[in-house]
Amino acid sequence: MKLDVIRLPYTKEAKLSEEVSFDPEVYKCHFPLVEVLKCHADVKVQRFEEFIYVTISIVAKVVLQCSYTLQNFETTIKGVDELHFASSNEDDDCIEFKGNTIELDPYIFNLLSASVPLSPKAPNAKAPTSGKGYRVLSEEEFAGEKEEKGNSQFDALKDLEFDE
Repeated sequence: MKLDVIRLPYTKEAKLSEEVSFDPEVYKCHFPLVEVLKCHADVKVQRFEEFIYVTISIVAKVVLQCSYTLQNFETTIKGVDELHFASSNEDDDCIEFKGNTIELDPYIFNLLSASVPLSPKAPNAKAPTSGKGYRVLSEEEFAGEKEEKGNSQFDALKDLEFDE
């Protein structure tokens, strides 16, 4: 999605709505985001002098990896972000742009990536309790076991006698 700065009206809000597709070679998905199936972006733009204010709202259908089962599942993600652009580098709160167009795809992808939950859970997924070679304990259970067991690395020091 591109904004043509020259065509933006001054002080009057402009609206854009578009399906955005991301080239997997350019926009790499990182865990837990596996794939972006579809992304729709609604953009509101206001221009004041050399400043451009952009509000991006997205609704994306994505494939995520479940943090419990490690299986992929489809879900919908929503996100909203506000960006401020300026043609000069005088304001630290603004993103500087050069030329007559602003490419919004990287900002839309960043918004989508930031909207992904850190530990996504598939519907009806249950946390594992144990399996071959592992157990799942709460913080309290782990602390209790550690206190009862002690630290075996230092057990040999109990039998040492020191001269005073």
